[in-house]
Amino acid sequence: MKREKIENALNEISDSFIREAAGAKTKPRLAPWFGVVAAVLAAALIAGALWQPGSALPKSTQHPSPTLTGTPTEGRNSTIHQAFYLSAPVYPDLCGYPLEFDSGTYAQWLADQEALHDQPEGYADNLHGCFSKMVPLLLAGNGGDNAVCSPLNIYMALAMLAESTDGASREQILQLLDADSLEALRRQAGQVWKANYNDDGLTTSVLASSLWLDSECTVNRQTADLLAEHYFASVFSGDLGSAEMNEALRSWLSEQTGGLLDGFIEDVKMDPRTVLALATTVFFQTQWCDPFQARNNTTDTFHGTAGDTTETFMNQTLSYGPYYWSEHFGAVQLELEGGCNMWLFLPDEGTSPEQLVQSGELFQFLQAKPNIRASEFGNKKHLIVNLSMPKFDIGTRQDLSDALKALGVTDIFDSEKADFTPILPEKDGGYVDQAEHAARVAVDEEGVTAAAFTLIQRYGAGMPPEEEMDFVLDRPFAFVIESQDGLPLFAGIVNQP
Repeated sequence: MKREKIENALNEISDSFIREAAGAKTKPRLAPWFGVVAAVLAAALIAGALWQPGSALPKSTQHPSPTLTGTPTEGRNSTIHQAFYLSAPVYPDLCGYPLEFDSGTYAQWLADQEALHDQPEGYADNLHGCFSKMVPLLLAGNGGDNAVCSPLNIYMALAMLAESTDGASREQILQLLDADSLEALRRQAGQVWKANYNDDGLTTSVLASSLWLDSECTVNRQTADLLAEHYFASVFSGDLGSAEMNEALRSWLSEQTGGLLDGFIEDVKMDPRTVLALATTVFFQTQWCDPFQARNNTTDTFHGTAGDTTETFMNQTLSYGPYYWSEHFGAVQLELEGGCNMWLFLPDEGTSPEQLVQSGELFQFLQAKPNIRASEFGNKKHLIVNLSMPKFDIGTRQDLSDALKALGVTDIFDSEKADFTPILPEKDGGYVDQAEHAARVAVDEEGVTAAAFTLIQRYGAGMPPEEEMDFVLDRPFAFVIESQDGLPLFAGIVNQP
C-alpha cells in the first residue's frame, strides 16, 4: 500500500471500527486422486462465528490469529489437528494500528505496512487478462439465477497446483495465469500474498495454506518444503480420506475462515484414494468507509429475472462521485476500509448483466488505469449521486472442470497425461477428478461479507444530468469487489436479491 493511500484511508476510518477493531490403513492401489481445497473469505464487521447458508447475516466474528511459530496455537488449531501436524508457518509480525494516537507507534505501523504491501509497480497487471477470460466463464450459464465467484481464490489454488505438477500439466496452468515460468509465478504469488495480508487491528486480511500428505505415500519433501516456505503452508500427515482426516480438513478450513464457511464446508471430504491435498484460505474483514444508515432504508420493488419482489433498499448520497458511464452501463464505486472498493454496474435497459460480463466491457473498464479510466474507456463526471441498492445475500456452487478445460487446463483431468511428479515422484496415473467452486456475497448497512472455496480432487448508461442523479439498482446488476491493488476478490451478478 502506498503511503498516500494509507493516509487517505485513515481520513475515512470509522470510529466504530477502531473501537472494536489414527491407525494406519493400506491405500487401495487404484488411480489416486489429487486434492486441492481452496477457501476464500471476505468479511466486514457483520461477519459471525457461524454462518450457515440461508441464515441471517452474522454480526460479529473471531478471526484467525496469524501467530504460528511452528507449533499449533490454541484457538487456531484444534486438538484433532495436533495429531497430524508436522509444521506451521511463521506469519509477518505487524505493528498494530494505534487506537490512541502515538507518533512512535504510528510511525512503526506505517513502516510495517509499507514494507509488506509496497509491491513493484504493475506486478499483477498480467492477471487482469487471466481474470477477464475466467470470470465470464464462471458467471455464464446461470439461467437467470444469481452468480458469484472469487477469481483471486482460484488463482492462488492454481498457483499451488502448478508447483505440484510438471510437463504439459504445469505449462497449461502457467499459460492460463500468463506466467513466463514457475519461478515467475512463485514470485508473483508471493507478492499477491504480501499485498493482501494484514492483521493490524484496523484491517484483517489473513491468507493461509495447508498441505495434506498421506502417511503411506512417497512425497517429494523438497516440493512440500517449498509450498510451506513460499505459500505459508501448514503441513499435515495422516490417512487421507479417513473420517479423522476429513474432520481435520473441515476443522482447519472452518477455523481459518472464522466459521463463516461452515455451511459450505460441511460436506467437504477427501476420497479414500486421495494421496495429497492442498488447501488455501483468505480471511478478509472490512466495512464501508461511509456506512449506510438503517434509518434511511426504504422498502421498494426489485424487478428481478424471476419476477418482482419487495426488498429493503439502502440509500446514500455519494457527494464525492464520480459517476462513470459507457455505451452499455453506468457505474459507481463504494470505498471499503483498507483501500478496497466495490464497483456497482447497472446495465442499460435491454442489456443483461450476463451480456455485459460476456462482452468484456466490464473488465476493460476495470483494467484501465484509474487516472485515465474515463479517457480510455467510457466517461466520467463528478456530481451528487443518490445511490439506492438492495441488501442482498447470494451464493452459488459450480463445477470448475468445464471452465478450466475451456481455458486450456486439460491434462490434469486425464489419467494418461496428468503429471504430478514434482510432489509425488512415482507417476501412478493420478489425475484431477473433481473441481468445484462455491462463493457467497452479502451486503448490509455496515459492509460486505463474502466467502468462497474451491475443491479440486485428483483420482451502459446515457449522459447524466448536470449536478445530481439517481442511481437505483432496482433491476439485475453486476458487481466486483477489488483488493487494494485492484485485483478482483469477488465478482458477481445479482438477478434476485
